[in-house]
Amino acid sequence: MAFKGSPRIGTKDYAKEAPILGALDEVFYGMKEAEASGRVALAQKLNDQMQKLEEQAAAFSIPNEFGATLSQAGAAGLNATTSHDATRYFMAMPANKLELWFALEAERFRAPVFRELYSEKRVVFEERRMRVDDSPMGKFQESFAAQAMTNNYRRPVIGYPADLALLGRREVQSFFNEHYGPQRLSIAVVGDVHVDVVQKLAEKYFGGWQSMSSLPQAGSPSDTEPLPRPEGGSRHFEQGSKAGPLLMQAYYRPSMTSKDAVLLDIICDLLSGSRTSRLYTQLVETGQAYHANAVPSYPGEKHPNALVLFGQPSSGVSLQTLDKAFQKETQGLIHRGPSAKEMARIKKATKLTLVDGIRSNTNMASALCSYHVNAGSWKKLLSDLEQVDQLTAADVQAVAAATFHEDNLYTGYMLKEDPVTGKRSSTV
Repeated sequence: MAFKGSPRIGTKDYAKEAPILGALDEVFYGMKEAEASGRVALAQKLNDQMQKLEEQAAAFSIPNEFGATLSQAGAAGLNATTSHDATRYFMAMPANKLELWFALEAERFRAPVFRELYSEKRVVFEERRMRVDDSPMGKFQESFAAQAMTNNYRRPVIGYPADLALLGRREVQSFFNEHYGPQRLSIAVVGDVHVDVVQKLAEKYFGGWQSMSSLPQAGSPSDTEPLPRPEGGSRHFEQGSKAGPLLMQAYYRPSMTSKDAVLLDIICDLLSGSRTSRLYTQLVETGQAYHANAVPSYPGEKHPNALVLFGQPSSGVSLQTLDKAFQKETQGLIHRGPSAKEMARIKKATKLTLVDGIRSNTNMASALCSYHVNAGSWKKLLSDLEQVDQLTAADVQAVAAATFHEDNLYTGYMLKEDPVTGKRSSTV
């Protein structure tokens, strides 16, 4: 919605467009009230009225004028992504168009108009259907996170259908006012620019922006933030799917601000970073699993989250057997530790990954901004590089022991479900 423009961008005549957008909102909320009270005929009448109003509003909008203006000025890669931790907007621009970028960026965030919201909702519903409802693992992953996590990582980024259905422009505007103020914004500019010029332009276009939110300035979470680990009850989840079987093991871990964050990344690389990694050589090559992988931070990294191991058992191998095989490898890392050869390989690979992530202007801007927002400072990128050189096998063993134990584990089984009989099985 942040690409839809402002009162000056994306419209032919905002004075005439605005009353239609307001009328759309009134009809939408009236339709939702009618649906909630069971007045089907009235809800249908209002839905028809909404479609007519959308057509009237469309006559005044200029689709993608914001993006087209930047593209004509030489912008490339204009896009946005949303994760559990942040929404990122990014592009590459000619250095001599820096002020145009600042002007347009300030315009869309200081005075957004959420036009085309109701048609965009239909796009989001379709995106959710593709990513979750019709995805082989989508429903299972969504349910697993809801069961295994106790913080906001338990909710899907794209939201639940019931939430999307009730979402109108009032809720979007309210959320924007609360969460998109200047105290929540971080900008990284990388390229052939001068720091003093960037500073002056930032002050010119963003300096007078007053927050409408009571939220404090965005910062890194505290190291004392609790792990999102359920207390009491079972820490095992099962769900049927025609795409099964699949195993997920979630080991709770601190955020990326932790001193152990780099070690947890290295542990995952030791387990599944290459064809010489432990899960591949011990489980895939031996025929116990079709695939076996480790993810260091799931589903986000700014707050305490989970290190996740997941895999699909080979034909004839049960989820229970694969579960034990996974635990054998994690325990092996604790008791025997990585070899000198593994440590040398993994240190080199980790440093290459960090350095490769800042080779281009776009990647460097992304890395600096992500570290600054999620870890509290972009300087952690440099300290991570320094820390890698100092790591020992004993360091890896200590963090592995603190992570891979029964009290810190939540297990999920996606069982193979027969679509006709509904019978479930842990093997193919």
